[in-house]
Amino acid sequence: MQEKVIEIIVLILNEMRNSKGLEEIDVKRLSNEGYTDAEINTAFAWIFSKIDSGDEILHTQEARTSSHRVYHPVEKNILKKDAIGYLIQLKELGILSDTDAESVIDRLLSAGYQKAGAAEVKMIVSSMLFDADNNSDLKGKLLLQNNDTIH
Repeated sequence: MQEKVIEIIVLILNEMRNSKGLEEIDVKRLSNEGYTDAEINTAFAWIFSKIDSGDEILHTQEARTSSHRVYHPVEKNILKKDAIGYLIQLKELGILSDTDAESVIDRLLSAGYQKAGAAEVKMIVSSMLFDADNNSDLKGKLLLQNNDTIH
């Protein structure tokens, strides 16, 4: 479920980047694409919690750096192009910080992946964002039940 929540967050933030407000997001479309209400609600809860805590979700043009990380040949050997592209997208959308992206790469390296794609990155990112072992109040509120509604 958590990987699907990441997909929804990416979809919503892409819509917001295209100058749509949260109230303009077509939730029915998400449901029609096969996402459950719990997954959609969890994605919206994550976005609202980031906004509420004052974190910048979508970086303004001024806040973006003009530099990009250069990947080491060892990293390029284990990361497929779609994984690198997905990491860049998550950083650009503000879902991951530079430090978070480094953590994802470190976890992939230490896990011994031969070729990690976007699916493996999504799995690592979801475990970082929704870590059940972390007792943080914020993360405890994010995993909603099927009958909870936030949007």
